[in-house]
Amino acid sequence: MPEIMDVSRWQGNIDWKKVKASGKIDGVMLRTVSTSTAYGGIYIDPTFEKNYWGCVEAGLPVGAYYYTKGTTIDYATKELAKLKVALEGKTFTLPIAVDVEDPFLKALSPESLAQLIKMEAKQIEKWGLYAMVYTYTNFADTALAMHELTDFDLWIADYRSKRPSRKHGMWQYTNKGKIPGVSGPVDLSHAYKDYPAIIQRAGLSRMKEV
Repeated sequence: MPEIMDVSRWQGNIDWKKVKASGKIDGVMLRTVSTSTAYGGIYIDPTFEKNYWGCVEAGLPVGAYYYTKGTTIDYATKELAKLKVALEGKTFTLPIAVDVEDPFLKALSPESLAQLIKMEAKQIEKWGLYAMVYTYTNFADTALAMHELTDFDLWIADYRSKRPSRKHGMWQYTNKGKIPGVSGPVDLSHAYKDYPAIIQRAGLSRMKEV
């Protein structure tokens, strides 16, 4: 079963050759875009570019996710525009995920939020990439109308040691993983699909020329 690690600027400098040599990781999901007043609003994760090329050089399959705080179409569109800048010209053999977990998103009804997330995921698909939705079990149960998002694979976080019953393509089972080459704890997930093979077959590894 493929083991997937996800990282962001919080992991600092990563030795990707050491990660690869450990044999413990089969793919990496990199954070691309988030929102922070410290970075002037919507920003590209400062480690994204370096981590992307580090994974490519080490021969690790790579995908990406972005942390949405969009509660309006206008804000979500701005996030997507920044995401597009980050993804252009790169090849991805794992999905591109919309990370839906911020408490701020609960300002919307579960149905309204799901419609917005659906729009975002469909835009990623229009770019010619493989879209996925990330959330955690309680958020899925209480704040997101999951029946509206069945067109997309789910990446579900649940740290209670038992695989969630909700249908999913990846399960993030811990945020306390220890991997050589990474200082400090890291999120780890099991993948239940061969995403590199699926994405390669479908021709969804690179953004279409617009």
